[in-house]
Amino acid sequence: MPNPTLRIAFLVSCAGVLFGYGITSIAGVLDTLGPLFTLDLHQTQFLVFILVAACFAGAAAAGPLSLRWGRRPTMAAATLASACAYAFLLTAPTLGGLIAARVLAGLSIGLYSMVVPMFAAETARTARRGAVVALFQLAITGGILLSYGLALWFDAPDQWQFVLGAGLAPTVLATLALAALPESPRWLAMRGRHGEADEAILRLGLLDEWRAIAEPPAGAAARPGLRQGRVLGVLLLCSALFVLQNLSGIDGILYYAPQIFKGLGFSAGTAALGATFGLGVANFLATIASVALVDRLGRRRLWIGGSAAMAVGLAAVILAARDSAPWLGLFGLCLYILAFAVSLGPLPYVLMSELFPAALREKGIAAASAVSWLFNALIALTFLSIVEAVGLDGAMTLFLAVCLLSLALGIWLLPETRQVSLEDIESRVLAGLPLRELGVGRPTGPGPARSPRSAAAGPCAPGRRHSR
Repeated sequence: MPNPTLRIAFLVSCAGVLFGYGITSIAGVLDTLGPLFTLDLHQTQFLVFILVAACFAGAAAAGPLSLRWGRRPTMAAATLASACAYAFLLTAPTLGGLIAARVLAGLSIGLYSMVVPMFAAETARTARRGAVVALFQLAITGGILLSYGLALWFDAPDQWQFVLGAGLAPTVLATLALAALPESPRWLAMRGRHGEADEAILRLGLLDEWRAIAEPPAGAAARPGLRQGRVLGVLLLCSALFVLQNLSGIDGILYYAPQIFKGLGFSAGTAALGATFGLGVANFLATIASVALVDRLGRRRLWIGGSAAMAVGLAAVILAARDSAPWLGLFGLCLYILAFAVSLGPLPYVLMSELFPAALREKGIAAASAVSWLFNALIALTFLSIVEAVGLDGAMTLFLAVCLLSLALGIWLLPETRQVSLEDIESRVLAGLPLRELGVGRPTGPGPARSPRSAAAGPCAPGRRHSR
């Protein structure tokens, strides 16, 4: 049987590729779709926006669906919606059909964005949890790179449907990956399905990590509310991380990269698409580094250092826009992307999957994900209008200010959760410790092996607690 961690990582990778490909594949064909469907600036923004708005709806629905149905059925629904969307896009539909397919793809991406990081955090081993969840962001950048590469390859007006519809291939792989994994044992235990949880624990190789439970974590209630302990603070912090992630400018840069490079002085067509592809390569390579670093350097160091480097990169872009220096702009955007890929890119997903108590994990992550997509949609709908109103350098100045705010938040509030179990983090959240101290503690390692029955009474089981 393949290593369970590898199976989880494969599912995370497939979902991440679908995420990244879906949100950016439109960027390389906007110059084709504009004349084809006679789109003005606002209609072009709407075509980008509609998928992101559907992502918001999918993320908002993901919490109640995954709580009621489970993680696997919710991911299966997302996969089915994705398959229908991309199969239809391959038919080169009319504008109305294109919008409908993008809505369906957006719903799928929204579901993935919430459920997949949560499922990975609940099923991966503690020592590998950060890297496995961060792999979601790596796969997103892989999907982005794939979309930019295909746009460069199919640079012909009559081939746009292949660029948009190629997401069908990773959808098929996601279906195979999902079939090879059990339901989350934490969700099963929370629902009282201990026999199935036993089986899932064994299939995932988690038996040595599931310790005997005697009573709930200190301060826990059967269903903790927002006012218990530091739960509300965790929700606000995770939401703030996603707001900063989106308002730092990444969405505008990814969705409209060819237009940005034209504004910096690159010629339209192959030159702008080539620079965009180079940006995708930098994004992908840097995110590989983030997967290796997130469980070594930790979340806090990466966030602080990445925020500072992003600010420097945007400052270079501002100078390039003012002085018509396209290669300085390309350097600045590459530095920005490199820094984003190891900090604001993966870390909100990692931290939201770690900080919420088990009984509130679905609702908390759904709320944070919905906030993310709300601000993502805002940027998608307004970026070109902002550039038209204040210029490219003015738009980048706004994003620079957000990066500085992100740096301040990292220094002031961000906890370090590296190598700390979800149950230890939950105990600190429910005890009301300050946000900076939620991850403080001795790293946990594998405990002694337990019987499947004691393992199944895991951290989601009501009425019990770790024996210390």
